[in-house]
Amino acid sequence: MGNLAITGGEVLRKTPFARWPEVDESDKKIIQEVVESGNWWMYAYNSDELTLPDKGVSKVESFEKAFKEMLHLKHALAVNSGTSALDICCRVVEIAPGDEVITTPYTFVATTTCILNSYALPVYVDIDPKTFTINPDLIEEAITKKTKAIIPVHFGGVLCDMDKIRNIAEKYNLKIIEDAAHVPSASLKGDRFAGGLGDIGIFSFQQSKILIAGEGGIITTNDDELAELVWSYRHVGRTKKGEWYEHSRLGWNYRMTEFQGAILISQLAKLKGQNEKRNKNAAVFLRALKLIPGITTTSYHPETENYVYYLVCLRYNKNLWDGVHRDNVVKALNAEGIPVKVGYKYPLYKNTLFETIDFNSPFSPYRLGRDKPINSFANYAEKCPEAEQLCKEESIWLPHELLLGTEKDITDIVRAFEKVYENREELHEL
Repeated sequence: MGNLAITGGEVLRKTPFARWPEVDESDKKIIQEVVESGNWWMYAYNSDELTLPDKGVSKVESFEKAFKEMLHLKHALAVNSGTSALDICCRVVEIAPGDEVITTPYTFVATTTCILNSYALPVYVDIDPKTFTINPDLIEEAITKKTKAIIPVHFGGVLCDMDKIRNIAEKYNLKIIEDAAHVPSASLKGDRFAGGLGDIGIFSFQQSKILIAGEGGIITTNDDELAELVWSYRHVGRTKKGEWYEHSRLGWNYRMTEFQGAILISQLAKLKGQNEKRNKNAAVFLRALKLIPGITTTSYHPETENYVYYLVCLRYNKNLWDGVHRDNVVKALNAEGIPVKVGYKYPLYKNTLFETIDFNSPFSPYRLGRDKPINSFANYAEKCPEAEQLCKEESIWLPHELLLGTEKDITDIVRAFEKVYENREELHEL
């Protein structure tokens, strides 16, 4: 029997960490207001086609107003998910069949499927190993005559180098869809907030995020014309001046419900305090982590002003742990009661969906304007060595809820890392 819990030793942490989401009476009260109002969708308040009396302001509209004011932006339009938000953005910037969109291979699949749903092709650019975000120095060489847009992803809390990305986009007349799903309220000096650093941006309010409604999303922009298009696409293709049953473009029902809007109003009021606690605990954890060999954290943008920790992203070096594989370290930490994760096990281009879509059928819209067949997406492995290495054996994630507890919680996490490191020889046997 070994010293580690995974090899039969005593478990270090036996109590659960902070519960997520954090729920209080304000959440219950505002949901009750919606229930009792009988107005469960936003257009119960402002549609001429409905007979419901005006009883106030839509919760969705109220949340949109509060959210855009927090980010110092002109427009914020709520939808039913972050995935829907990405889909709408692709339509709004007119991504079309046969186009190419540059993005990162290290993120959730929706950042790719929104491109594919427009019958365009994702073009993957490797990540910067210090930030886990797209490497802007590699973007320009990936641009072709078919490139239409760039979708950078602020990952884990780290903001991309948007100045470099924007300069490239302006040079080649490309649109920027900013995937800010992880970073509501993150900003750079000068009140430059995530969601307003490209042409159009999105956030997600899915259950795991730091601002949540179970599901939900929002689209942000300073562009009036793009905002009008977003409004139309999320509302089944209607226009503000058209008749109720007049649909001017191929939209869909992407609307957010009043229940989602209500809980987001309540959760938004907690966000600043939660972020302050996360930031304080993250600083304690990262200072202590410096004493453990072979583990480093991501580098934040040097001009970051408002920090966000959706994840604490760590990079593991097995050479300083006597060759122990990352997966065994994570299993050992989990056994000690610390719910860390390995993250993505492979980059996006290795997802099974690329084997099920027939990109080279004579009738495939993906082939539009192409003389040559589309090569296998597995070929990106050679172009994205950093993403490959990170997925295979280097990334370790700490979810944000681990940072919402006490100083003892952070001490236990550090002690678990120390314990696993000190007894790492036991992991060779797993």
